[in-house]
Amino acid sequence: MTARTQDTSTMSAECALAQRPGYSAWHEKCSQTQDIPLPHSRGILLIRRCTCPHHRCTPAG
Repeated sequence: MTARTQDTSTMSAECALAQRPGYSAWHEKCSQTQDIPLPHSRGILLIRRCTCPHHRCTPAG
């Protein structure tokens, strides 16, 4: 039986690591809790917020 893995491609590096056994404390080190827009742009994001369900934040909008 294959273990079910979560898609970590939209998570911060810290939260992606926190998905592994023994690393759950790394969620607290995540600093990508908000979208950061590219300065002087319209709707272009420099950094997207982490989509890890651990943060329980809603998308800006």
